[in-house]
Amino acid sequence: MRIERSLPVIGTVLLATAGLVLAQSDPPLQRLSSEFQNVVSGVVEAFTTNAALPGGAGGLEVYRKNLAIPTDVNVIYITFSAQADVHNGSALLMNARVAGTLIEPLLGSTVAGPHTQSGWWTLLHLPQAGAGVTNCNDGGGGTADCHDNTIHFSGCARVVPGSTVLVTISLADLPGGDNNFAFYERSTINIDGLADLTGSQCRGVGTGLH
Repeated sequence: MRIERSLPVIGTVLLATAGLVLAQSDPPLQRLSSEFQNVVSGVVEAFTTNAALPGGAGGLEVYRKNLAIPTDVNVIYITFSAQADVHNGSALLMNARVAGTLIEPLLGSTVAGPHTQSGWWTLLHLPQAGAGVTNCNDGGGGTADCHDNTIHFSGCARVVPGSTVLVTISLADLPGGDNNFAFYERSTINIDGLADLTGSQCRGVGTGLH
């Protein structure tokens, strides 16, 4: 009888322990939005010659959504994928904002160079061959016009539970100008969210790499 009486006690202890572990862990992701683009502004491809400017400025807005945030979500994740082309050896850059603020890790980025710009991801840059050398030129955009390359980015932002936030995505070219185009098509845009109970989500970490 002593053994029989002890079983409920052990079960209660195990359940309490399990509940404690669950309380200290973040719950799983929720899929808040899942959309695709086959047509942007009436054409099959989204495209621009607008240059990427410092701090995420410039470019062309290609996606806009007012997103209702559930009351149990305080961090969201935006994931974008598509296939893309560039002309004349230029670079394709993209970024995303939540409530007008760049998502991480773009917020506060300062790195810029020949094919990069602060506040933007450089997602595609193809080599430009010398004059008279054929290297792709799939659509008449120069020797580096190699079509249908995979592009992808993912980032995060902290949000207020129960609010509605504007999510935007922009496309740009570098260096930009009339002869430099950046294109993408067949995109998928997913937005996920979770309740960050541990304060560990969407946080910067050092890599120790040089």
